[in-house]
Amino acid sequence: MEPLSAPRARDGTPAELRRRLWRTGAIVVGVSTFASAFFVHLSLTQFGAIVYSHAIIVALVIPLVVASLAFSWIASLTLKLDASRRELDRLAHEDALTGLANRRAALARLDAWAAESGTGDLALAIADIDFFKHVNDTLGHDGGDAGLIHVAGMLRRLSPDTWLVARLGGEEFLLAAPDVAEADFAAHLEALRHAIADTPLITACGPQTLTASFGIAAGREGERVGAIITRADNALYAAKQGGRNRIVRAA
Repeated sequence: MEPLSAPRARDGTPAELRRRLWRTGAIVVGVSTFASAFFVHLSLTQFGAIVYSHAIIVALVIPLVVASLAFSWIASLTLKLDASRRELDRLAHEDALTGLANRRAALARLDAWAAESGTGDLALAIADIDFFKHVNDTLGHDGGDAGLIHVAGMLRRLSPDTWLVARLGGEEFLLAAPDVAEADFAAHLEALRHAIADTPLITACGPQTLTASFGIAAGREGERVGAIITRADNALYAAKQGGRNRIVRAA
């Protein structure tokens, strides 16, 4: 992926790519113009068959037009290829429905955090929308999608920018934060849980109350990311078994 800090033009094209294209264009136009004028000059100095000034003008105009058109076509193809590459990269790392990071991107971010500073200060939670099958059965799949977007939006808006918020699949979401105490992490998730329950989903059938259950696991030094996720998943299962709409911390 392009670094988040890489400067881009208004259309999203990396600034460095645009600079390379301009340099290439200048070289193509400049070299073709010089070469044309030089060869015309040689021809005239050797044979003197035509008016020198007219020949030089023609020699300048033709390559300018041809090279400019050629470069414009090449630049257009290059920009389209770059836009397609960036779109494919976005689709590979972003959940298409909610706009959150997808499972692949989430695991990559967690592995990067673990490699950088270990997992001893990593707090992780898995959230699941309660009775989501009932939501789909009642509102249809469009209503279910609206519910997923609703909850995903709340998780993202109400979480700090430094947190990772991702959709693992179905109605499951992952939240993680580096360098945060488990108690503070749990307190923030408790506020999130209440916010979701207190903010109904507005549908054509009227307001629908959604709730979510959370399983939390605090990383241990040297523990693998997969093991933390498993413990959080087990805690989520306990929250479901305990009545839903609650938070359970992993042992």
